[in-house]
Amino acid sequence: MKVKVFCLMILFCSQIQADVFNLKNDFWSSASIYEKSSSQQYHLGIQYKPTISMNIIQKKKFKIDSEIIADLSYQYIKNDSTHFEEKDAEIYRGWMRYSGSQFEARVGLQKINFGHAQLLRSLKWFDTIDPRDPQEETGGVQAALFRYYFLNNANIWLWGIYAENELKGLEVFPSKEESFEFGGRIQYPFEFCEAAFSYHHRELENDNTLESRFGFDARWDFEIGLWMEAVVAKYSENTFNQNWEKFLTLGADYTILLGNGIHILGEYFIYSQSEGDPLESSYKAESSVVSFNYPIGLFDSIVAMIVYNWENENWYRFVSYQRIYDHLSIYLNLSWNPEVDSFNPDQISNDGKSVKMMIGYSF
Repeated sequence: MKVKVFCLMILFCSQIQADVFNLKNDFWSSASIYEKSSSQQYHLGIQYKPTISMNIIQKKKFKIDSEIIADLSYQYIKNDSTHFEEKDAEIYRGWMRYSGSQFEARVGLQKINFGHAQLLRSLKWFDTIDPRDPQEETGGVQAALFRYYFLNNANIWLWGIYAENELKGLEVFPSKEESFEFGGRIQYPFEFCEAAFSYHHRELENDNTLESRFGFDARWDFEIGLWMEAVVAKYSENTFNQNWEKFLTLGADYTILLGNGIHILGEYFIYSQSEGDPLESSYKAESSVVSFNYPIGLFDSIVAMIVYNWENENWYRFVSYQRIYDHLSIYLNLSWNPEVDSFNPDQISNDGKSVKMMIGYSF
């Protein structure tokens, strides 16, 4: 029903002035071949994501605007023994915002993400963005978000989230359905770095266990860029044979002045659990990643990524050729990974081998 209403809005917006309504169209098509356990699987997909942006009220000191994005998709999947089709239509984003020169208050289905890490993110609390995905797709959260920006670039975030019993970000246990979560973030620019403290509280589905999550992140820009993200999650009860979860990301990047410039980025990630002492670890998993980005010309670039999982000593490899114009984008992605069916703390690894072509057109 929501999608039908949205389609009627698209027809209506095409007849309205551009300063009130704006319609943006994104078309994506993809074709993939996956090889796993000596069998092959073929994927064909088409996706259309129309975006309606509305300027409801525009004043000198404040404005009220809104954005709605629909996601209409079709997939055809075939393997050695069978095939099936999948059609989906849903509202991808839908929020309304009241904002001024130094603040904004936004309510609705939206994306909330923050932190300085780019590949192995410890502050991946509310999104599931895959760094290999050019669309940066992620499910949104039903939330109210308030942000205030000071004149020295410091800022404060406050949020409340309506939980829907689905895993978000790096969560291992889902929240209690129809419960309310809340948290906030304070970010401050110091002389040599920018640092922030984040907090989030929620109730879990299992035995009404409470979780309090604390995060710290900072970035330094010298000859090379340096950053860190550290997260500690405390559970109120020992329901899962653990009281503590800990995440740590250390990262750096640098551009080598060779040819058109090679941008190199590396991150190191640690995930651990402990039952009593937060400084101890009953379980620990570590991953490292290095990515390379080289612009071949004005429109072309090559991106490569190598991930190493220290626990199982596995390598994960990804290479992408990208050609991007103003409206047209073309991606050819190659992945070569071991077949591992387990929890992947490295966040960005798929098992098996794959070749994927993606074409996107926006207007």
